Amino acid sequence: MKRHLLATLAFLMLLPLSACAQWYLFPGSGASRDSTAATRRDTVIVNRGDVIIDSVLVSQRDTLFFDIPIDEEERTAVTKVSLILPMKSTATPNSNFLDFYCGVLMAADELSSEERRYELTVYDSTVEMPSALDIEMSDLVIGPVNYDDMLRILPRTRGKYIISPLDPKVAPLTETHNVIQAPAGWDDQVDELVRWLSDDLRGGDAVVLLQSVSDKGGEITDRMAKKMGEAGIAYTVSSEPESMEGAVRGTCRFVIASENDEFCASAIREIALMNLRGGRNSVYSTSKLRSLSDLEVESLHAAATRITASYYADPKSAEVVKFAERYRKLFKGEPGQWVYQGYDLMKYFGALQAAEPELWFEEIAATPGSGLQTDFRFDYTGKNNTAVRRLRYNSDNTISIIR
Repeated sequence: MKRHLLATLAFLMLLPLSACAQWYLFPGSGASRDSTAATRRDTVIVNRGDVIIDSVLVSQRDTLFFDIPIDEEERTAVTKVSLILPMKSTATPNSNFLDFYCGVLMAADELSSEERRYELTVYDSTVEMPSALDIEMSDLVIGPVNYDDMLRILPRTRGKYIISPLDPKVAPLTETHNVIQAPAGWDDQVDELVRWLSDDLRGGDAVVLLQSVSDKGGEITDRMAKKMGEAGIAYTVSSEPESMEGAVRGTCRFVIASENDEFCASAIREIALMNLRGGRNSVYSTSKLRSLSDLEVESLHAAATRITASYYADPKSAEVVKFAERYRKLFKGEPGQWVYQGYDLMKYFGALQAAEPELWFEEIAATPGSGLQTDFRFDYTGKNNTAVRRLRYNSDNTISIIR
């Protein structure tokens, strides 16, 4: 924890004079595991020139406050951002959400200018949620990150728009509350996958829906079959990809529609071997395949796999390379998915709010965006992101984003 906070302090010293950050931690009564903890209300002030550090971690409902003093005459506009993250400040700190926070800080730094500055406040949802007044005073509220915590916070929002940054399960709440679902859900991945399959189909091709004999269907399988039917795609159902070897004049396009991880991994390996023997086969799936721990990535490439995913940062992108270099200089490490997610969300919504401070949420549906690992294309309500990326696994072990 100490290392992460000192890295954050170092970063804040580099922020322009138009930006500042506050980290409000509410550790409650639990004992901190960091020996530098203090039991009084401590303030850490970071200034360009003088640095005063009273403590690195506070406990007993104290506040850790980072601020960069600003000349009153230079203040023109302020965006107050509240982040509600499960930091686990009373136990082992959650490094994923510290990374998320660092990404948000980097985006706020880039958005800051002489005309606008950003104030960031972090609330540890594992201890205490922000009050109704805290939310009312915020221009942007990002979090909580899971469904249960979102239910806890909604009674305090009083009509304020809340940005759900991670959990797809929160999506149904958008129908009855002012909740904005930032990541696209699995249903959007399925819909895009079927569109991609339809785009790729050529004469002589065959489509096979792969399912384990033990599969009893499910939401993803049912939606896959429904969408292929609506698109007019004829298909057969099989549990044995090798049964199609040599039986198709064109390309045999296998669509993975199984919740059985062992079956999925085995099917991919078999299709990869079929291609190595000279076959023309390809695989279509949602991002589920990327999470299979017992599937080697080489098989995904050999099987000519197409995957739709809500998150993917292209390491060949000039913007990603530039961001990664900046992150390494600041934090002496490699940026991961959590860093990119925090950065993308803050960059997109922060820019929207700056352009239309009072009614930014009315512009979401008409404002697409492309982040380092996440794209933004909201439905007509402006509450549900439907953008997913098409990832093609090539035979030379590279991954291409197909737009």
